[in-house]
Parts: sequence; C-alpha cells; structure tokens
Amino acid sequence: MGAVDSKIKNKNSLLRSASQTSDARPTFRRPKIVLPVPTPALEFQKVQPGVPDTQLTREATGLLHEFSTPLLFNHSHRVFFWANELGRQTREPFDAELLFVCAAFHDLGLLKKFSSADDRFEVDSANAVRQFLEHHDVPAGRIQVAWDAISLHATPGIAAYKPLEVELLYNGVGLDVLGIGYEQFPEDLRKKIVDQYPRINFKQILQRPFSMVSSIRP
Repeated sequence: MGAVDSKIKNKNSLLRSASQTSDARPTFRRPKIVLPVPTPALEFQKVQPGVPDTQLTREATGLLHEFSTPLLFNHSHRVFFWANELGRQTREPFDAELLFVCAAFHDLGLLKKFSSADDRFEVDSANAVRQFLEHHDVPAGRIQVAWDAISLHATPGIAAYKPLEVELLYNGVGLDVLGIGYEQFPEDLRKKIVDQYPRINFKQILQRPFSMVSSIRP
C-alpha cells in the first residue's frame, strides 16, 4: 500500500470514528446547573376552558397560577389560543397538548425561580420544559420539539423549517406581541380571547425595552 493510500485509509477511519461518536452522543446538552421545576399544588392544577385537559396541561397551568404573574398567565394563554387557531387553519395534525405546555413555559425563564445566571431566558424556559416533560416520561422526540419551540420562539427565520408546533408557537408569540397575523382571526374570536385574558399593562411594558426582564429577573 502506497503512502497516499495509507493516508486516505487513515482519514476515512477517522471520519468513521467521528461519525460513530456523533451518533452515540445525546441529541442535546444539559445545562451545568439544573434549576428544579416544582410540582404545583393541586388547587392550582385546573385548566382553562378550551385547553386540552391532561395531567401535563393541568400541571403546566398550575405552574403559571402558582409561580407566575397575571401578565404572564394571560399572555401565555393568549399565545396558546392564537397558535391553536393558526394550527386549525393549516388543516394539518398538530400536538395541541404539547403546544399548550410550550405556551405555558415559553416565558418562565423571565421569572427568578426559573432563571439562570448566564443563559438567555428562552433557553432557561426551554430547559425547564425539558425537565418537566422528562419527569413525566414524555418521549424524547416530543421533548425536543418543545425545547426547540421555546428556545426559538423569539428567533426569526428558523421555525418554518422545524416541526409544526415550533412554528405555531413562534407565530402565536409574534401575533400576541407584535400583532402579526391578527387580521387572520375573526373579530368575535379575537374579542373573546382578549376579554378572557386581558392585556394587563402589556402595551406599556412592551414600550419599555427589557423592562419586563429587568423587573422580574434578578
């Protein structure tokens, strides 16, 4: 075997080894410090009308009730109902249960209880949902969809190439924060959602960049 052939063989061997190592690794990397996600008290575990009623959604609602704020509770529910309607309009199947859990968790990283010292709040929120879903033995594929949806909910240009739930959460957030796509909703549905989940000081907070983060996070 010539020197060139030997080099090619060694290179191919290294590539196969690297590929096998990549295949053997988990599909995600855990944070250095895992912040615990508590189980909410049973008195708070009651879903709102129109939300799928499961153990996951009851506990996710309970976390919002017990540890969040009225602003985030209402915002998270509006995001779900916008996203859910957008999903219905696609006429494609989607995971409404997981979509609600994503909506409930997507801003929890803004709260001191769920925020780390170094990561951006979207990542803190996504890490919290991973821990929550793993505790309930949810399959890894669904967990990764939830992590992606939450971590990317404020990042443009990516969600459209991810599973539908990722795009629905992104668009639901965009609609509630920026009004993108608001005209696609019948007026009676818009009024029903906003009446049930009022935008408490929402515009004032948005007019002060980062005030929400600085006022809630340490």
